[in-house]
Amino acid sequence: MGVLTMPIRVLLVDDDSDFRDSLQTYLTDAGLAVRALGDTLQLAREIEDHRPDVVVLDLNLPGQDGFSAALAMRDKNALGIVMLTGRTKREDRVLGLSIGVDHYLTKPIDPAELELVLRNLHRRLKPAAPAAATDGAETGRWVFNARQWLLTSPAGIEIKLSSTEYQLLERLVARQGKPVPRADLIADADRHNSEQIGRGLDLIVFRLRRKVEKESGSALPVRSVRGVGYVFADKVDLVAD
Repeated sequence: MGVLTMPIRVLLVDDDSDFRDSLQTYLTDAGLAVRALGDTLQLAREIEDHRPDVVVLDLNLPGQDGFSAALAMRDKNALGIVMLTGRTKREDRVLGLSIGVDHYLTKPIDPAELELVLRNLHRRLKPAAPAAATDGAETGRWVFNARQWLLTSPAGIEIKLSSTEYQLLERLVARQGKPVPRADLIADADRHNSEQIGRGLDLIVFRLRRKVEKESGSALPVRSVRGVGYVFADKVDLVAD
């Protein structure tokens, strides 16, 4: 007898009823378990009662705006957050990623693309299998698992990473103790908006440090190098397979 696989639980929050209904129908037909809201007024209760794996969130919503809602969810819940909005400005995208959303997508979107984003994100967020040879508790070192998007503290405590957090640590860990320039950490930075992008990077680092310390009790050894960028200033093992 085969193993029963539970469908991905998705909460779709958008005030455009036609758009919301069409996406809900498509994703449900694709095998996902989709619930929908037209505003954020009942968002916290919905998450508490139904425990979605991923929330797809518009920005311009009645009640709490999408940025504030995403920030509240990221602080209190271990779930995936996909921002899906008609706002295409760079500063909106940077702000969304800096507060911890996993993907920032813009409308119009092909429902098939959204389905793939949701499935890939859910796969990344699933609990990891027990580690084999390389484990933080055994080595006394940090462990960065590139396949499962996990950071393990020297005490063996695992921290799930959002896509933004993963991309940041991936670049830092790859340099093994050498500073990484700010421009390399934020790939789309350019001289016209580097100041604003830089503030977003600093916020990402600040929130990641706070998250790691809160969940593991260990201080994340990501240090600022004045005039250069950031460095992962401790020994770290990379698990890529």
